[in-house]
Amino acid sequence: MGATPRRLTLPALAVVLSWLFLIATIKVISPEPDYSQTLPEECEEESLNCAGFGKWSHRTDEAGPVIFEGSMGEAGDSIREWVSERDRSTIAYSDKDTFHVVETTLLLRFEDDLVVHIECSDGLTIVHGHSSSRIGISDLGVNPERLDSLISHLEGYESSGSQC
Repeated sequence: MGATPRRLTLPALAVVLSWLFLIATIKVISPEPDYSQTLPEECEEESLNCAGFGKWSHRTDEAGPVIFEGSMGEAGDSIREWVSERDRSTIAYSDKDTFHVVETTLLLRFEDDLVVHIECSDGLTIVHGHSSSRIGISDLGVNPERLDSLISHLEGYESSGSQC
């Protein structure tokens, strides 16, 4: 009877160690990009691990930029609120007009990058978004869903209605 737990312990330990090794390997081969100085490139036309709206339009229901009904500061507040409501999302970098958000998947701990850029054009607050997976050839639809969620949040945010 004492042998059964021991027989299960070794395979369980091997699975846990393999999982930890896999996560460490993923972290090493997918370094965090620096979006503090430059914005991401456009998604490749056939890419299935990238999505965007506005200047990065690719694989989203909303192809154009979001016209935010408020100031740039309020748009930034809305983005911060949206990130705080999401599990496993953190702001890696932000300034007055750009946010770099890192979102981590639950099981395998893959990190995806979301860049949101806010600008003022003709008195309107314009929001662009770009979401991409760091590794792999497909995101299984996660990036477009993430951007659709952000767009819904921006469009439903209670703002002053003032211009940028």
